[in-house]
Amino acid sequence: MKVDTKKLRDVQRKIAKEIRTSDEYKKEEIKRIGGFETAFFDDKIVCAAVVLDAKTFEILEKKHTVSKVPMPYIPGFLAFREGPAIMQTYYSLELEPEVLFISGHGVAHPLKCGLASYVGVELEKATIGIAKKILVGEIKKEKIVILNETRGEEIKTREHAKPLYVSAGHLISLKMACDLVRKSIIPPHKMPEPLHEARKHVKKIVSEIQSS
Repeated sequence: MKVDTKKLRDVQRKIAKEIRTSDEYKKEEIKRIGGFETAFFDDKIVCAAVVLDAKTFEILEKKHTVSKVPMPYIPGFLAFREGPAIMQTYYSLELEPEVLFISGHGVAHPLKCGLASYVGVELEKATIGIAKKILVGEIKKEKIVILNETRGEEIKTREHAKPLYVSAGHLISLKMACDLVRKSIIPPHKMPEPLHEARKHVKKIVSEIQSS
């Protein structure tokens, strides 16, 4: 499967110009949050979405989709591999979350267009990118610095565990993104609750499919 990465970079540059890292909502206006996680088997991608109450973290809705993997894994281009499945799953939801937690980067990306930013702009939704490692740049005083610009933050969510790397995706500030992630940590879980529950759900779906 040949991939035209030059064309994809052009798309990323175009989307990056549309990203807004200012807050679409005040904290008290955020009633529901959504978590999205993907898993792969054979040539399929499974995407799970879980919608939670933003205050109690009660699970309000779960959905999943199964589709064909559109392209191979290429670092920096996760948006085009996982983005379509995430958007398809979002559209299947009956409840609309104000903020989406995405397993990947937002603007902490070489072209400022990671998976969370891509999905946010395409859906015109507030999105947060949460990743387990940085793609580019360096960590200075717990900030992700790329080309002398702060684009994300390192957050330690559990003792003796590796940190998470949080960045704004779209329609949210880095401060609000980090505040929401910290608020969504329920010990002993390392991941914020929307992603923890989405990960559990996607693993369950893959297991059911493979055993059927």
